[in-house]
Parts: sequence; structure tokens; C-alpha cells
Amino acid sequence: MNSEEKLKIQINYCYLVNELRTDDVVDNLFTECVIDHDDMQRVNAEKTDRDKVKCLISILYSKENAFEPFLKELGQLRPDVKEKLQSTDIEEELRTEIKKRREFLSDVIRKRYCLRDGKSVAESDLLWGIELEYWKNGKGVMPQDTKTDLMECMKLLFPTAIRKKIAKKRKKVWKYCNLDRQEAESSDEDEESEIVTEKEIKQDRGGVLCLLDTHILFKDVKASEMKLVLAPYMEKEGIEAVHLEVFDRQKIDGQLFSEFDMVDLGQAFGDMPVGDRKRLQKIVQSILKEELEKGPFLLIPAMDSETTGEKIGGVTKTQYYSKRAVSESEEGDSETKFKEIFRTFDTRVKPSDAYRKHAVFRTSNFHISDLIEPLHCFRQRDDLDHSSLLTWIAEETIRFAGACFSDRTNGTVHFGIAENTNKDGILEGKVVGLQINQLKFMEVFYQEIQQAFYKDQLGIVLQCLRPPQFVHVQSKMLTEEAMSPLFVVEIDIVPSYSLTNHDTFYIREKKEKEVIPRIYKFDKNIPKALRDDEFKNYMTTKSKIAEHRNYKEKTALPSKTDGTLRDQFLNFYTAGSEKLTNDIYPILFLSPLDSAMSEDFVSDNFEFLLNMEPTAIFDFHSSLDGKCLYNFVEADLERVVKVYTTDNFDRNSEENANNPDSLNNVLEELRTSQLKPWIFCNGYEPLEKPPLNRLEWKKRRSEGFKEVTRFLQQEIPNERALIVFLILSKNYDIMLEVAEEVILKFQNQWIAMSENERLMESWQEELLRRDSVDKKTLIERCIIGLPWKHVNNIVKEVSTLLPMMSKCQLPTSAGAFCYLKEKIRNELCDLEILSSSECEIDEICSDTHKLEMHRQYVEEKFYKGGHVTWWNLYFEDNHVLRRSQQEKIQEGVEKLLERRVEDTWVPCFYLFHQPGAGGTTTAHQILWQFRKKYRCALIRKVTDQTCVQLDRLRFFEDPDNPKPPIILIDNGDEEKVRDLHARMEHRARTSGKSDAKRIYCLLLLCIRRANLPISTDSHTVQLKHELTAKELEWLRRKYQSLDEMYKNNKGVDPKLLISFNILKENFDSNYIERTVKEFVDSINVEKEKYLIKYLSLINSYDIDFQSVPLSAFDTMMDERRSNTILSMGSVTGRRCHPSNLCRNWESTLSQSTVVLLNRNARVSAGVQVLSIVSKLFAKAILDYIVRKENLCIGDVMIEFLKHPLFLVENASTRQLKKIVQDVLKKREFTVDQKKEMFSPVILKVEEKEGKDKAAAVLETGYEKTKDPMLAQQIARFYIHVGNWEKAEQFAKLAVDSKPDNSYLWDTYGQIYKRRLTDKYKEYIADSEAPNDVEIQEILKLAMKGIEKFSKEQRVSEKSHFGRENDAGYFGEVRLIVQLLDLMYLWFPEKDSKSNLHTYLVKLSNPREFDIFSEESRKFLNNLQNRSEKTMQIIEDKLAQLKSEKEGEIFKLNTTYNPRHELVQLRENLDNYLGEQTGEIPNHLTPDSRASFIRRRVVRLGGRSSSSILDLRHKPKGEQHLEEMALKLLENTKSLFAGVFDFVTLITVKLVQNMSVETIREEDFKNLVEWSRKAYEMTLQIGENERPHLEAFMYFVMIHWPTENKRKYRLSPVETVQDAIKRWKNAFYKNHPKQKDEPFRRRETTYYFLGKGDKVKEIVYSKELRCKQSYLDGEALWRSQPVKDMLQQLKGTLLNDGWEILHTVISQGGNKSFIKVRNSHPSPRSLWQKSVVFYLGFGWNGPKAYIQTDQYSQDEAVSGQMQEEEGGIVPHIKQPSNPGKQTRETWQDVATHEAYLNTLRKIKVQLKEIERLKKTKNLTQKQRDIMRKEPRLVKEREDLLRRRCEFVDRN
Repeated sequence: MNSEEKLKIQINYCYLVNELRTDDVVDNLFTECVIDHDDMQRVNAEKTDRDKVKCLISILYSKENAFEPFLKELGQLRPDVKEKLQSTDIEEELRTEIKKRREFLSDVIRKRYCLRDGKSVAESDLLWGIELEYWKNGKGVMPQDTKTDLMECMKLLFPTAIRKKIAKKRKKVWKYCNLDRQEAESSDEDEESEIVTEKEIKQDRGGVLCLLDTHILFKDVKASEMKLVLAPYMEKEGIEAVHLEVFDRQKIDGQLFSEFDMVDLGQAFGDMPVGDRKRLQKIVQSILKEELEKGPFLLIPAMDSETTGEKIGGVTKTQYYSKRAVSESEEGDSETKFKEIFRTFDTRVKPSDAYRKHAVFRTSNFHISDLIEPLHCFRQRDDLDHSSLLTWIAEETIRFAGACFSDRTNGTVHFGIAENTNKDGILEGKVVGLQINQLKFMEVFYQEIQQAFYKDQLGIVLQCLRPPQFVHVQSKMLTEEAMSPLFVVEIDIVPSYSLTNHDTFYIREKKEKEVIPRIYKFDKNIPKALRDDEFKNYMTTKSKIAEHRNYKEKTALPSKTDGTLRDQFLNFYTAGSEKLTNDIYPILFLSPLDSAMSEDFVSDNFEFLLNMEPTAIFDFHSSLDGKCLYNFVEADLERVVKVYTTDNFDRNSEENANNPDSLNNVLEELRTSQLKPWIFCNGYEPLEKPPLNRLEWKKRRSEGFKEVTRFLQQEIPNERALIVFLILSKNYDIMLEVAEEVILKFQNQWIAMSENERLMESWQEELLRRDSVDKKTLIERCIIGLPWKHVNNIVKEVSTLLPMMSKCQLPTSAGAFCYLKEKIRNELCDLEILSSSECEIDEICSDTHKLEMHRQYVEEKFYKGGHVTWWNLYFEDNHVLRRSQQEKIQEGVEKLLERRVEDTWVPCFYLFHQPGAGGTTTAHQILWQFRKKYRCALIRKVTDQTCVQLDRLRFFEDPDNPKPPIILIDNGDEEKVRDLHARMEHRARTSGKSDAKRIYCLLLLCIRRANLPISTDSHTVQLKHELTAKELEWLRRKYQSLDEMYKNNKGVDPKLLISFNILKENFDSNYIERTVKEFVDSINVEKEKYLIKYLSLINSYDIDFQSVPLSAFDTMMDERRSNTILSMGSVTGRRCHPSNLCRNWESTLSQSTVVLLNRNARVSAGVQVLSIVSKLFAKAILDYIVRKENLCIGDVMIEFLKHPLFLVENASTRQLKKIVQDVLKKREFTVDQKKEMFSPVILKVEEKEGKDKAAAVLETGYEKTKDPMLAQQIARFYIHVGNWEKAEQFAKLAVDSKPDNSYLWDTYGQIYKRRLTDKYKEYIADSEAPNDVEIQEILKLAMKGIEKFSKEQRVSEKSHFGRENDAGYFGEVRLIVQLLDLMYLWFPEKDSKSNLHTYLVKLSNPREFDIFSEESRKFLNNLQNRSEKTMQIIEDKLAQLKSEKEGEIFKLNTTYNPRHELVQLRENLDNYLGEQTGEIPNHLTPDSRASFIRRRVVRLGGRSSSSILDLRHKPKGEQHLEEMALKLLENTKSLFAGVFDFVTLITVKLVQNMSVETIREEDFKNLVEWSRKAYEMTLQIGENERPHLEAFMYFVMIHWPTENKRKYRLSPVETVQDAIKRWKNAFYKNHPKQKDEPFRRRETTYYFLGKGDKVKEIVYSKELRCKQSYLDGEALWRSQPVKDMLQQLKGTLLNDGWEILHTVISQGGNKSFIKVRNSHPSPRSLWQKSVVFYLGFGWNGPKAYIQTDQYSQDEAVSGQMQEEEGGIVPHIKQPSNPGKQTRETWQDVATHEAYLNTLRKIKVQLKEIERLKKTKNLTQKQRDIMRKEPRLVKEREDLLRRRCEFVDRN
């Protein structure tokens, strides 16, 4: 029938079915040969009249000229029906149909063809292509009128394409000339279906080339593509790949090369061997021959980034590794093979659908169970040629389709998959693949379909039987894949009810010459033809089958809507809330991306990866190609993560095998780093770690994965993890392998998400098969179909942590602005950088409503006690109270920023504030005010990278002379802040980039102190709990505003804004107490009461007021968290419950509890933390609870420490323990900046509850934390209370835990020192002396104490971390002094001091010492040498190094001066060990005589250079110098002279000659000779001996070649240069900590090279200042007197700015060179230029001071002198009053002897008064004496007190 006839029947179809009977009509039509016998049988086989009519009409549709015979029959039987058909108007419907038909046709032609001169296309090819398009688009059979429509469309679309009849192979065919097939481009519909039609190769998820189904002819290959096509062929033949470049270079394409002969080959490939040329020719011939047989079959690989990458064996690394993984996966049994996932049913093939060769399919759908779920059938044959294979596939498909039609079931038949097993309800197939010519196959297949089905049903069949899909098979080798691509051919059948209705579908099978119609049905998944009896039964039941199909289609489960899926996701992510209030720890598991996902798709959809604030990300992708999510995060999001591989966590991996601490370091880094860990689980391409198959992965990588997941399980609080499996492609076999273990580790804490239902189904099936989870839980926790973009939006909507950041704008020194890239901003993770345009976000600021809502939100959060944010400051005075001191702070900061005025490059401004006084807010305000002019940042956390990050911020796009940044440190750890300051100072001093007039950086230190310092300077401001009237008025007005908003339902009740109200009430204690009582009393939940009690306890006594991780209280607040049980192989316990979607306890707190708590989130970690809203409130709450419940603080503390929550070990409880440790050990400062004895809580408990309770609190704390520093505090406490046994016990525990901590050893030593001190105080208080037994015990204690102090010294000197700890040296000397005092008391002789002295210096051996053991006597005999050595170290450190340490920014205990301490210790030691007289006993041996002289010199003040220099201004100083000179001169002439004798004599002579005008020639010659001898003797000392640095200094200084010294016998310049090198080594030997640059102390400069003669060339540095005391800094150095005194030398500044090359010319005119260290790195502008400098002599070699008046150079140098001036002389600025008081308080008790003498005088007077009391008649004078008694008693008590204070000093 034609279209018009069909339309008439279609319009009347229902009428005909109801009115017509077919019995007579069929017979007559058969008689008239309109239908054939088969048609008649098919109609008669139907059981109902209606079905018979439907069948007849369907048959008549397909018959030509059938309409008129049909009408004729109707006219005879039913004329009314005939009349109705004839009168039906179809014009409108016909026009509509023709229009739609031609529109479709035009689209097809326009898409596939274009005009091209000289080209032509056969009309038959056009029609064949159109016919396929009808099939592919589900339109069934191409209409009969298509040829006519085609001609009309061609006229309209391509008018110049002429239709002609052209001869071809003796036949004339119709062609369209000037027409050509264009390069295929995907239509919009194709793009939506992800169909790719270009000739290209895609990279699939395994990294293996995925060939698409477009083939080309060899002649169509372009020159640039020739090497890609021929590469596998040439490799197979052994032809070198280098020849492939010829094609592109010589422009040889396929058309030209197919015509090449051997001559042409010789010309093009001159370097190729003849044999290879012949092989190449044969390759081309074989390709052309195969094209003739099969048609086009070549495929062109795409030149993507990977194919052009580094190669291994001819392929890229990614391809190589992926191929290796694929080939490895082909080995082993099915359990180790890749489990493939079916292409999504009824969809076109995508590149990501490629199958791995030898991968395994498993399915239970191989029999009819659900008509909608497709039934699968695997078919594979290897014994057929190509032509037979095509026919076999078509025949098998027809039978399979026939069975699907009969059973009305969906189905897919897979060709190229071999069926392995069919047992246990599982069908398994292995991917093999077929070599197939797709174009040829389509022709054969279509023809077979047309022949197999009756013509009337062909349209329905073609609409239900989908076009074949060719799924690429990844073959074993790349060369095989390119030469012989393999495919799995898949055909889907969808017999929908709307098409098949109740129809019966027959297969026309040929049997010999006869065609037999058959009906096929399934036996499982095998189609079988029905026998006669089965046929009859089927015809009876087929209507039921059809209706069942209809029912299944209607009742098929609708897919969840996005709204339902959103709720499902939020149930797990936020516990169903619209905001993320739960404290969760997400861990993301990422499968490799689907290769069909473009880079744009990734960037549009996966921003949520880091917005979820994951604890860790596990990535199963191995390469870093453009589609890698890691690349997206790094490049697009500009976020910085820390990359790991599983090998980093495997103890036996190469990274860890040779370093046992490596794994622990990695885990600690994972625990502390602010960067999110991104863990590559199956290879990492940059490290050449290839992906592995499952079996190899289990062997080689599973251990590392297990270790890191075990670590995370321990770190994350119980049941607060959220494991999110993101299934992005079917390549998740390794991720599936780990899922079972992860699900078991994190029970009820996981979800799986996928957009693709098919991917998730396979995931679910595999988990069920492994018994990893039950089906109900699986359904609950698998979220299927929620688009990734929607996940992105949902995470943004619900998150309260997402930073709303504007582009980071930074000011520059030129006044302009630059933009800091987001990635760099994230790399500077220690800093929170304040943008100049902070908060200026268009998304919010441009929307008035959004801005107002956001204003209310941040305001309410801030006033409830939350931390101040930049948004609060953005709204300016509307939010934040401006304190009255702010102007002063701004002025102070500006003053420091303007010019460097002190001896520091990194000055500090101090903002001290009492807790809750608004210090943090004020500090933030300061940064906000300066953000437009200076770069500002807040330090989040001080790490070893912070200094580097600050440097990057400072110089970013402003490298020449940047402004100093302002850096806020809010209540930072003091030790870490000191270290950071030291590092910054060092960097500033050594960078050579700084302007000498400009500071390097300004630190704004916001310091919380309960006790504010008494004295402050111009760089310090204090904020107290006091508000001015103006501030209170602002708060009153603001309260009124908030109250009005609340009444208008626009805000919260201001009564609940506690932090705001505390300020409004001016910190009124009555208000705080009333409010506390109101809210605490209204809490009725017992657990919440405990929470408030414990939290207030912590916050009250934590000096730093740290917030506690919310999840640390899980054990206390939620008992469910300890009830999960793990059993072997399965999960039990809570998983069995219907659902686990309950909210966490923090979401169910009562209103009163919520008001008292401040709940925030750490921005860096995303962890929620709790604190009481204010420290004042915390203290008030605790006091109220204690009073109400009649408790004691100590009991509450012990109760808390014994709570079971401390038994849990994870990151949150560890943080809680750390806070508890701080509470127990961190000490507050007093008003005079001294530290309290113990922490506030211990002091409180000791005061109110006694020492025993305080000790119990400390010991309980140690039991729970095992903190060695807390053990130290316990030891200190027991020292304080005199419990020596306990003190030793805990001191030992401390040093055993941390043997490398010198401070712990100091505490250990202090135990013994304190024991000796207490014994001494007892003896002098009771005026008693120790007996022999007691003195022996005392000596043993002293030996133990010195042993501990010695250990402390060794540990301190060897430590390369932190600052110097000299306490061990002072402790040892103090202990020795105390021991000597006790021995002085014990010694029975009257002249005990003299006898004790002679024994200690080995001049006699009194019998009284026989009571001591040999070990003790040996100790006493060595005591003098030991004390001298230790004192020498102390002397050297104080004299040779600057007294203040770089980075000492916290001024602690300002009244203590170590130099005063040194004087006291020196006086005490010399009193016992020094020689009191200059008379030398005659009986001494020469050796002993020399030693006696040295002791006498020491006693006179010759202990060090500094002490000798000080003698100039002391009484009898000149006399002592003279005596020292005479005696040392004697020693230098003896055989027992030592270095000490020579250097001390030189020092004495230099000091003596400072006051004389001239010096004798002989005296200077002596200095030259003495210095040489001292230097030579120093070079000969042993390795363990301490060198005298004076020997080097004097040798270099005296032998420095100058014009005035040429007449003296000086050492050669080369020797001087060598001495300078040795000098430096000796300096670092004596001061090893000086190598630690950031923490080193600058050495002092003692002398300068002057202009005088002989000794006058040596200028003492102090003389420069003494002569011009009114000048300071730069002015001093530029003054004329200084220029007159010092020589000016010339040299060249070497190219690093640190050394100057000074030229020396000898008398003979020869040049020598000496390198002199520059005192400060000079600017680059001076490098390699001539400079003029002064020469100074310090303790680390000579130093050059470049003159600052050389304006021709760089003015920046001027700061150098100011910088170094402070370090020239060991000059101590003594505080006026404190210093005098100190000297007065210790002078009369400086030594035990002095104390006894003073005490004796008082006792004599008191004894006289007692005698006078018995006298009756007293004179006036005697009465005056008696009135002195009270004063004398008080003096005696005061004397004893001061002596005890002196000996108590630590």
C-alpha cells in the first residue's frame, strides 16, 4: 500500500477491528493472490476475531496494490465499511506525514553530505544510509516514497548536485554529482547520547587505546596519520620506527604511497636497508588486498597528550603500564580477573564501554524472571571465516530476537563473549572479541533481518531490535590491537507493548528450498522453536504474555527524583538537616573517571570533593592526565593537597624498608598537616608506579592501604566517619577489593554514589556475592542517579564551613595592587592572608537581601561568643566595638612600620589582654585598617615552613623593596613564636634584600594574660576588663537595635547573646552570676550537666582557653558509640537495625546548654569544637556548680580524669588530653613577668585542698596522658614539698620518655641540688653541722646531681633543635658551691677553710677525708678542675656571645641577670678554690707552682678576658694587674707553661697599655712571640680539650699585616689566613649551638684595628663609646673621633655579600689575599665592588664593618653599623633600682663565710644585750645598746632569709 491508502486504514483502524470478520475476506484475498498461504495461516492461527483482523491489516500494509482488492471484498461483504474507507479525508494528515518525513530526510542528508566539485555519490548508497538511519532512530522500515522524497530534498538542499545515470562496471546507476560524504560530526542528539563519530582513538579508563567504529581506506590516510597506521606493521616486521617521520616530513599520504614502487621507496627512504624497503612494499600490498576483500578496516589513533609522551618500547608509559596491568589480569583464575560491567542496556556504545580482553562477566539474568530486566546470552565461535561469521551472527540474533518477541522480554545477545560456566544461578562469560568489518556486517545483518521476518512485521521488528553495537575489546598488545581490532557485537531487543501488542512474530526459516514459519521461545537463555502442541498452547496464552508485558512496563519502579535522592544523601551527610551541624569526618574513595567525561564536565561537577572537607581522599586513578580529579583540584580549583601512595604506608616498601622511622613520620605528618592527604592507591605515574591487577595489588599494595585505613580508623572518633565511594566508571575492580575491608572497619558509616544505575548494580551484586553487606543496608546506602552537579550544589547549600572568598588582592610598594593566585594562597597554608578587597564578593554584596541575611548571621554568631571574622569587620562599626586604645595601637604600629629604629629587623607590637576583653577582635581590627596599604596575615599555625611562607608573601610580585607585612599571632605558643621570630630575624639579616631603613616584617602579638604586666613600653598596649563610658554607650545603643530587630522577628533575643551582654554589663560579676544560675538551673539532662561541668573546668583553668573537639565527648554523651561489634566475615550489631540515620548528640542539646556553649569549626581541619562562651562565664559556672553540689575543684578534676572517655584513643581525645596536659602544667605569668610555680588549677587545689590533693590531681593526669613534661611538673611539685623519693621517681619517668630533652635532665639534677640546699638551710637555721655519716650522704647526693647536670649539658650541646639551655652549667656550679658550703660546716678543724682548700687543690691530704670512699675522694680531687672547666664555659658564653638571644621577644624575669649570677658564683668558688695570698709555698714542685700561680691569677680576677678588662675600674685593679703580670711571666718562662698563661698575660699587657701613651719596642716583640706560642700550643691540644679562642684572636690581631708592623717578625699572611679558618672551627667546637643559624647568638666584638703604633693599633671597642657617650648608633660610626682612631682598609665585596677580599702587599711588592667575613650581608648593588671598611676582632674571626659614609655606593648600607653596634661590646645596661637592690641583697651573703661573719657580729651584739639585761644600773649608752635588740633580731632573721633565697636560686 502507498501512504494515502495506509492513512485511510489507520484512521479507521479501531472501527475495522471491531466491525470486520476475516473468515470470508481472507479466503477471497488468497484466491485473488493478494496474500499467500503463509499469510492466510498466520491470520487463521490467531484465536480471536480482533487479533485476526489486526494480523490481516498488518499483512495488507506490506502488500503492493492490496487496497483495491481489499475494498472490492468489503463491497461484497460490508458495503458500509467500504463506503466509510472511501469517504475518509486524509489530505491534512498526508501533508503532515510528508512534511515530517522530508524534515527527517533533510536532517540526515545535511548531516552526512556536502557539495564538492568532482565528487559523486550513488543514489543506492544514499538510500542505504537513510535506511540505516530509520533503523537507528527507531523509525522501523524506510517508507516506500523515500526515493521521491530524496529527489525533492536534494533539489532544495543541494541545487547544484545533479542526478545523473552513470555507467559503472557495465551497469548504469543513478548518482548525484558534485556531492561528497563529509567528515562525520555528531548531532545534538548524538552529543546527548555521548556518541562519537570522528575517526579517532579515545583513551579509556585503563589507559588503553579504545578504537571507534569508523574505518577508512588506505588512500584516504593523511600524511600526518601515516606513521600511526603503519607503526604496528613496521614494528612487527622489525623495521626501525625512525623511518616513520619521513611520511610527515615528505608529505607522503596514503594515496601517493599506494602507488610507490621500489625506485620511489629508494628516493624517499635512502637510509633504509633494501630488505626493509621490500618488506614495506609488501605491507602496503597486503593492506590494499585486505581492503578489496573486507572493505575499509583501518583505524587512526588520535595524537593525544599521552601518545606523544615519553615511551617505553614504542608506547607511552601510561599505555605500557596499563597494558601490563591488562595483560597481567589475563592470567590466573576467574577470581583474580577483572569483573566487567555490561554496557547500559538500550544505549549506544560509548568509548567508556570498552571491554578488557579475557575479563569476566557474571550475571544471574540468563532466564526469564523480569521482562524489563534484560536477559543475557553469550555467543562465540572461532571456526568460521569472516563471511560465514557475519551470517552466523545474524541468524543467531534472529532466533534470539524471535524468542524475545514471543516471551515479550528484553534481552541482549553478546557475540565475542565465550560462555564459561552456568552454575549456581550465575552465568559467566569471558571476553574474547571478534575481528569484524562493521560496514560489511551491517549489510549482511540487515539483509538477513529482512528475509527472516515477514514484511508486514519488519517495521515493528526493526523498532524493537536495536542496531548492533560494536564494543571495543582491549587486546593484549598494542600492536595487535591496532592491526587486528577486536569487538564484542551486542544487539538489544526491546519488545515494548505499544509496538508488539498481541502480535505473533514468526521467523521465516529456510529448509532446503522451502520457507517454514516458526515461533521461538526461551529455554533459559537458549531460543528454541515451538513444536505443534507448544504452538497451540502459546497461541492460547500469548495474550496473557502480552498483557503481562504491559503490566510490567506500567509498574516498573520509577527512578527516584532528584528531590528524593537529595534527601537520601542528606540523611547520611547532615542527618537529614538542611545545614551541616553534625561533626563528621568524610573520607572519599574515587574510582578512575569514565573516559567519556570531558575536562569541562569534571570542572563543572566535582568541586564538592574539597568542599566536603574530607579527612582523606583515596584515588584509584594512576595517571595525571587531563581527566584526573587530582589535576582538577590542583589546576582548576587551585587547592593544594599532600600526595601519598600506598607504598608510603607499607613498612616493607622501598620508601620505608631502610628507615624504620619513615612510616611513623608519615603518619605523624598525616596527623598534623593542614593539607588534605590525596592517596593514590593503585599506582602513581610521576613516580613510575604502574597500576596493578587485583592479584598483584593484593600482594604488593594491600598492606600499605590497610595500614593507612587502620590509622584513620583510630584517628577518627567512633562512628563519625562518612566513607563516600564515588563510582565514576566501571574500572573499580581494585576499589571494590578494598570496599569490603573499609565497610567492615567503618560500619554504618559509608555510602556509595553513582550517576549510572548499571555501574551501581554491578557494585551491589559483587558486595552481596562477597557477603560484605546485607541487601537492605545496601539499598539504603547506595545513592543512584543523583547528578554530580547536584551533589556539588547540595554540599554548598548545606555547608557552614565553605569560605566565601574574594579574589586575593595584595598592595605593592609602588602603591598598586597585585592578585595572589588561589593556588599560592592555599600553598601558604600556615597563613590566613587578608585580601585588600576581603569580603567584596559580587554574589553577596550585589544582592541586598543576601547581604542583610549574611549580616544577621555573622552578627548573631559573633555576639554569641564566636570568633570574630572579616565579615564582622566588613560591616564596620555596626558589628564590632572600637576600643578606646585602638588609636594608640595604630599609631604604635605605624611608627614601627615607618623606620627601623631598634636592633631588630622584625619588631613586635604587644597587645596584652585579659580573657574576654576583646584583644583578638581589636587585633583583627588593626589588620583590617592596614590591609589596603600593607600586606596582612594571621598565622594559623607555626610550623617549620611558616617563615618560608611569610617570605613568599612578602616578595610576591614585589621582589625589589617590598613593604613589611603585618603578621598577627593570636595567643601563639611562646616557644614556637620565639623560634619563628628567630628564623625571621636570621632570614632578614642574611637575605641581603632588605632596605636598612625599613623593617623586614612586623609581628602583632596578641597575648592573653590573666595578670597584665606592671610596666609597659611604647610598643605595648593593654586591654582590661574595664570599658569607658563611650564604649558602654555604644553597647547600649547596639542592644536597643538588636532588641527592636528581635521584636520585629528579624533576629535573635539579645538576652541570649551572652558574650555581647558581658561587655554591655562592663564585666559585672553580679550579672554573670545571675545569668549562670538561670541557665545552669534550667539544664535537666544529666549528661548535659556533666558536659557543662567538665567543659567549664577545662576552660576555667586553661590559660589558652582552647576549644575542645566536640567528638571527644562522644563516649560520655552517646553510649551507642561503643556498642558496635565486629565478627569474622560479616557485620553485626547496629547494621541489623532498620536504619541508622539518627542525629548526633550535638544536634539534640537543650536550649540552655546551647546558649552556654560556643560551637565553632577549625577552618584548617573542619573539626567542630566546643567551649564555654567566655572564660569569665566558665569560671562562674564552675564556681556555681561546685558550690551547688558541695564539691572541690580537685575532686572534680580527678572525677573528670577518671571518666571512660579517656580510654578512647583517637584524634579528638588526643587533643583533649593535650588540653588537659596544658591545664595541669602550663603556668601563668605574674605581674612582674615571672612564671608562677605551678599551673592555676594546681595552685588552687594546693591552696584550698592541700598538697596531697594537688599531687593526686597531677598523678591522675599523668596516668591518663603519660606526658613526660607532666611527669616533670610532678617532679617539680614533689621537690617543692620535699618528697624526694617521688620526685626522683617522676623525674626518671620523664627522662626515660624523652632522654633528648635537656630541660627534663635539669629538673632531675635540681632534685639533688635542692636536697643539699634544704640540708644547708637546716644546719644554718639550727646552727649545727653535719656529722661524718651525713656528709658522706651529702657527697653522694652531690655526685648524683652533677651526673644529671652533666647529662643535661651534653644533651643541650648535641641538640640541633631549639635554643641553648645553659641551666646545666649554672646548676652544676651552684651544686658545687652548695657542697663546699656544707663541707665547710662539716670540717672539724678550726682553720677548716684553709685545710679544705689545700685538699681540694691537691696541696695536702688531711686525715679527716679518710672517711670517704675512694670514689668520693676521686670526685673531690677532680672538683677543682671540673668547676674551672664549667666556669670557663659559662664565662665564654657570657663574654663571647651577646647576652640577649635573637628572637627573645618575651621578656621574662627581667630582674635576673646571668652576669650578676656569674659574679656571685665566681666569688663563691674562688673563696674555696682560689689562692688567697700571693706568697707561693717553697715546698711546691715546678708543676704545682705553675698551678698555684694560675689559681692566684684567677682569684685576682684573671679568669677571662672580660674579667681582666673589668679590673681597670675596680679598687686595686692596677695592683692586681701588676701582680698577675709578674706571676704569669714566671709561668711563661717555665717548662709547664700553658695556653692560659700566654693569653692571660697578653690580655693583662693590653689592659695595662691602654692607659699609657707609648710602649717599649721589646714589649711589643714579646706580644708577637707570646701570641705565636699560644697559637702553636693551641693547635696541639687534644680532641676533647676546649681551645682558648683568645689564642686565635691575639695571633691574628697581632700578626695582622700593617705598614707599622713590617719591622717585626710577623707570621706570613698565608699562616694568618689559615689561622682564621682554624679559628672558626675552634669557635664552633666551643659553641656548637652557634651552627643552628636561626637560634644562634651573635658573638661580641672586643677589638678593632686602630691607626696607632704597636699596641695602639689595637683599640678596645668600649673606648669608642666611652669617648663619645652622647652618640649612639650610626652617628657614632660616622663621628670624626672614631674615624681618627680606626684604620680604613680596602677590599672587594665578593659576590655573595658575605666576604671581603683584602689585598696585602709585602715589602717585596708581592700581593697576598685575606678573606674577611662581612659583619652583615651587603646589598646586591655593592657586590663585586670596592669597599672601605673597619676591621673588628670578635670570637669567630675578624669582621669587616663597611663604612656608611660612602654615598657613592648604596645608602642601604648605613643600617649595617646600627645593626652591629649593639653586638660589639658585652655591655650590660643595668636597671637603676633593681640592680642596686640585687647587689645589696646578695653582697653580705655572697659566700657562706661572709654570711657567717655577718651573723657572728649580730650574735656578739645580741649576747652583749643578754648580759646587759642582767645588769641593774645601766648607763645611757648601755640602754641605747639594749634598744637595738628588736632591730638586731629582725636583721638576723632577714639575713637568714636572704641567705636561703640565695641558695634556693635555680
